[in-house]
Amino acid sequence: MLRNPGGGGSRSRGRAARIVGRLRGFGHTIVELTGDSPERSSDNLAAALAAREIDHIVLAGGDGLVHLAIQHLAETGIRVSIAPTGTGNDFATALGIEPVDDLALDGPHLDIDLLKATGAEQTTWVASIAIAGFPAAINRRANNLALPIGSQIYTLAALLELPTFERQQLNLRIDGYPITTDSAMLALGNTKLFGGGMLPCPNAHPTDGLVHLTSIEGVGRRGLIPHLVGRQGGTADRPEVLRRSGVQIDIDTPDIDLWGDGEPLGRSPMSLRIVPGALRVVGANPA
Repeated sequence: MLRNPGGGGSRSRGRAARIVGRLRGFGHTIVELTGDSPERSSDNLAAALAAREIDHIVLAGGDGLVHLAIQHLAETGIRVSIAPTGTGNDFATALGIEPVDDLALDGPHLDIDLLKATGAEQTTWVASIAIAGFPAAINRRANNLALPIGSQIYTLAALLELPTFERQQLNLRIDGYPITTDSAMLALGNTKLFGGGMLPCPNAHPTDGLVHLTSIEGVGRRGLIPHLVGRQGGTADRPEVLRRSGVQIDIDTPDIDLWGDGEPLGRSPMSLRIVPGALRVVGANPA
């Protein structure tokens, strides 16, 4: 089991503890891989995998924990159960996994696609959505705000970042075909959800074998706000919304800050390629 003791507040930590207790009560042997830091947890998971000690893993946390774990679990075929107990649970929500105390380990699984982001310095797996432009600034600000307000942290971060907003001219290739977008907000999605429930990539599905691109083009601050407000942010079919999809999307414009699953991916140039069926998730039922 891997969990994030510091994530999601005391209520979420209590839910994670109850899940552990119930699994032990059903006779399951729990091997705790959680370290005192993300780096230590990552090392523990890597060591357990190298020793072939894992045939099924429970991830009790949010999107950050999922992001950490898939760096090791992608393309292993190991069964993964997700208990969404974090501040942001967009990946679990997109897979139809609810935050319950009773966690099924023996149910059917679904092989879920993942994004593979490759830059000059590193390759990183992404579960949900990679972002650039204004959403990346929001993510950076939210990570720096130490406030116990759950997913509302993203709304606050957006308001604080809005005065510094600038569009970016991006040169992209979609399966080799070049396009240019004057982008206020770029999202490259394996799933639909980002930032505590926004839907920047409403057509994305984690088993369709595609990267879904959404770019909000040519708008100023006032034009950007409708795409940031509420759960339906980014879904409107407006003239400024560009949508495309492909197996691989390359960001050729240099020095663009990219984030995935709320974590930094590095700076462009970078390619994002879909890898079908890379993660085996128990109980997944994406709509």
